Amino acid sequence: MLGARVTAESKSLDTGRFAELDRLIDELIAVIDDENALLASGMPASLAATTGVKSNLAGSIEEHLRALGASGPISPEERAHLDERVGLVQSKAKDNLSRLAGAIGASRRRIAAVVAAVRETGTATAPVYGRTGNRIADAPPGRASLLPDRLA
Repeated sequence: MLGARVTAESKSLDTGRFAELDRLIDELIAVIDDENALLASGMPASLAATTGVKSNLAGSIEEHLRALGASGPISPEERAHLDERVGLVQSKAKDNLSRLAGAIGASRRRIAAVVAAVRETGTATAPVYGRTGNRIADAPPGRASLLPDRLA
C-alpha cells in the first residue's frame, strides 16, 4: 500500500513533461509584461516587434499543448497545473489587449490633433481658387478654402 502511494505522488506532476511548455509560457508572460509596462508609460501602440514575438510564442505553446494531448491522458494534477498556467496567460493577455486598445485610441487622438493643426495652418495661408481653378487675388478675408467656390 505504501509503495502505491509513493508511486502516485511521484507521478502527480511530471515536470520534465511540462518543462519546455512552462519555459515558453514564462517567456510569453515576460514579453507581455514588458509590453504592458511600455504601454502604461505612454508609449505609442506601434509595438510591431513584440507582436511577432508574442505570435511565435503562442504558436509554440499551441504546438506543445497539441503534442501533450496526443501523448495520452493527463492526471488531474497535471490538468490543474495547465489550467493555472493557461489562466495566467489569458489574464495577462486580457490586460495587454485593454492597454493596447487604450494606446491605439491615444495614437488616433494624437494623429487627429496633428492633422487638425496642419489643416488649420495650411488653410490660413493657402490660396483661394475660383470656379475655373485659377487663384482668386481678391479673396474675401476669412474665406480660406481649398475647394473651388462652387463646392465650398
